[in-house]
Amino acid sequence: MELARVWDYFDSNDALWVGVLTGNGRAFCAGNDLRVNAGVDTDGDGETLKPYNGQALSMPVSGFGGIVERKSAKPIIAAVNGVSHGGGFELALSCDIIMASENADFALPEVRVGLAALAGGILKLPRLLGYQNAMEMILTGRRIKGAEALKMGIAQRLVPADKSVVDEAVKLADEILLGSPDGVQLSVQIAKAHYYEAGDSFQMVKDQFKYPTAQRLFKSPNTKEGPKAFTEKRKPKWVPPESLSNFPHKSKL
Repeated sequence: MELARVWDYFDSNDALWVGVLTGNGRAFCAGNDLRVNAGVDTDGDGETLKPYNGQALSMPVSGFGGIVERKSAKPIIAAVNGVSHGGGFELALSCDIIMASENADFALPEVRVGLAALAGGILKLPRLLGYQNAMEMILTGRRIKGAEALKMGIAQRLVPADKSVVDEAVKLADEILLGSPDGVQLSVQIAKAHYYEAGDSFQMVKDQFKYPTAQRLFKSPNTKEGPKAFTEKRKPKWVPPESLSNFPHKSKL
């Protein structure tokens, strides 16, 4: 929710024309805290992750991180300084340009811990890389370093490890600021409308939760076992999934 408030302020402030999203420290964003999924009260507030109820889990209207379903016309640059896994990678994929340090490390490892990349990763990566290239990453959780990310088209610029990726992102922002803010924002809005809304990717993010396989995933003990095994530093003991005949199709997805 905190990030959503930041992006709300960014969108509403006419003096802000370009945004830069980065991580504080060695990681860009390591993704969701799996201890929470495993039932651990990490912040001592007496609560853990609420069970899946057929809707996205405790998300702002603008989606995960306040950006996954945001239809902002202002350009946002992801300055990926290190690990960008799971939800962290999905945050980067929601930006307009990805600038990666050589130390950047991209992955969607959700299937390894009993989950799935439902914050846009499953939808956006195939559009970016092509179906088979994306599925190789999604189904194996393979990690991609900065140089390979540039070669694959995940990142648009590569920053040497001895340079600040944030400084380079600010330089890129300065390049964008040389253009008319009206022209820039119109370009972003039209490009997003064509890239996302032609298939209405924002609605598709919500619709993912209607799939019988998604309903089964969130009812499965594997969604607890994966994060628990990760927390306990052991291999997960997966339980075979129930037949999909037990999960009636509620839509034509």
